[in-house]
Amino acid sequence: MLMDSDRPRAHRLMSRWVALALLASGSFIGCGDSGRVPVYPVRGKVTLDGKPAVGAYIKFIAVNPNEKTKWMIPKGIVDSAGNYRLDTYVTGDGAPEGEYGVTINWPTPEEDTEPNTFPDVWEEVRDKYADRKNPQLHAVVQLSTDNEDEEITIPTFELSVDEYFEDDPDE
Repeated sequence: MLMDSDRPRAHRLMSRWVALALLASGSFIGCGDSGRVPVYPVRGKVTLDGKPAVGAYIKFIAVNPNEKTKWMIPKGIVDSAGNYRLDTYVTGDGAPEGEYGVTINWPTPEEDTEPNTFPDVWEEVRDKYADRKNPQLHAVVQLSTDNEDEEITIPTFELSVDEYFEDDPDE
């Protein structure tokens, strides 16, 4: 039997047990689907006129996004060998399966975080390869049944500014 002096203490103990029970049940409920769209490791290579496109930003924009993927833009930065890995949630985690328009761009010389990593023709490259509404490059991220644990490799994107000038009727 609880005495009046023990009632606040008993109430506090009961409150703690209820809080602990709710916390434990919440963690079991959260063990299911986290709501995140699954992503798969993706890597590839980018060259500009046959040389690694060092420092270029690459973004994959979903062609047919759904409600969960419409704001997701997997992205990466091209390293000194021309390679990139895509990030969606965390560094190097990859991209969701799907068809993508691909944009490639360098930061402007003022934004450049590493000196001399942008090409002299960065404006022409931006004009040709960074148009999100009309991407010139495309990729498909698709997990194959025989490659479930490995990275998905996208074929090399070979950029050329010579093509840009050939296509320009004003030149």
